[in-house]
Amino acid sequence: MRPFRSLRVIFAFIAYAVAAGSLLAPDTALADTALFRVEQRWYKYPNPPVTTPGGAGVDQGYLQPYTVRTKKGEYLYPPPTAVVAPGNPIGGAFTLPQSFLTFSDVGTLTPRTAWPGYTTTYYYIGYNGPGKFQPNFGSTASQLRLVFPTTGGNPTPNYGVGLPLTPTTTFSGRYDISRGGSINVTPGPNRFGGTFRLFFAPEAGWKQNIDYFSPVLYQGYGYYLCFDDGMYDCTPNTFASEPGTTAMYLGVWWLLTEKGRAKATTPTTLNGTVRTPYGNASYLKRSQHYLNLIHPWTTGFASAHSGPWNHSRPITPQAQGYDTSLGGIDLTVLHYDWNWNWNKTLSTLSTTTQTNKQYLKGVTRVVSMVRPRLTWTFAVPLDPSVKPIENVWSPAWMWNLKVFFLPEPMGLLMLGVGIVALLGLSRVRRR
Repeated sequence: MRPFRSLRVIFAFIAYAVAAGSLLAPDTALADTALFRVEQRWYKYPNPPVTTPGGAGVDQGYLQPYTVRTKKGEYLYPPPTAVVAPGNPIGGAFTLPQSFLTFSDVGTLTPRTAWPGYTTTYYYIGYNGPGKFQPNFGSTASQLRLVFPTTGGNPTPNYGVGLPLTPTTTFSGRYDISRGGSINVTPGPNRFGGTFRLFFAPEAGWKQNIDYFSPVLYQGYGYYLCFDDGMYDCTPNTFASEPGTTAMYLGVWWLLTEKGRAKATTPTTLNGTVRTPYGNASYLKRSQHYLNLIHPWTTGFASAHSGPWNHSRPITPQAQGYDTSLGGIDLTVLHYDWNWNWNKTLSTLSTTTQTNKQYLKGVTRVVSMVRPRLTWTFAVPLDPSVKPIENVWSPAWMWNLKVFFLPEPMGLLMLGVGIVALLGLSRVRRR
């Protein structure tokens, strides 16, 4: 009778495993879940000077959520959960949750560590909106060229000719001049792409003291804005990456007196009722508006071309996205740190590279997407009647978001149940 009792126990363990697995299985096949981590890269003007096709430099972020080093060792944040198509196939839609990326970086750049005559304290604080990606997203064109439309067109090599076709209502057309540059996109398979934005906290921004033009002194403040096609919109669920012009942030510099106070044209004026950091008066100031032209995220190929007047070395950041299945392999992802070293004696700049290994287990799918961006920086002088508004900086950028999918959490739980059942069977067999 002893073998019979053992068989009953074995069947009981199998029934337990099946029943527990059924409790953990989703009720619907409309969507699955999967764990993930992301890596971000930024292709921009060479800083640090590591070149890629198009002459752009690269900044690389660590895998996020990332490892935090503490006095007791290292702590690895658990990966967040994405909603994916059943089976999470290549080309399948997925949604990344809001606020899985939160960032807070406060620091000061002094004349010894940055530009002589400038001291800047920055507050880089924010979070991500939801990332929604799917096939058949965006334009149906096989190749797309985005420009800021002007009356004379934007012929190659990326000049903006004439006045704007339709002045932006937000700025009454004041910042529509000199909008050169273009974005070129070849969509990936099934036009896969989507939206993913970063949002800044109200306290995010920067402040700056400038004595570079001494004895003329300035004090500046910068504010991040939530703009979408000229409209204020800070709602992550509705703020999508759509082709269009957006405002990123505003910088304002106040002219100071020798005693370090804002210099007023008159104590008060009719137009001086708006509150400033120095009170209700009409003060001399200059400002800069940072405007962008973007294209949504794509697994295709994208390039961004700055205007020819921008740098002595115009760059064209370019990158190719992809979507691939790895079947659950372990990966080692290298992170590169590029460090600048300035030799004051020789007036030379050298770069050192440090690598760090990051480990991912059971990677099932990797989706790499790119988003190109053009930026125009318009400076409004102290007296616009004497000096006109001008475009002072027009860089081209590229942002890369790489999503590593790991085993979905339901499967891990079912695997754990199976292991428990097998351990029980092993103990029964030993008995």
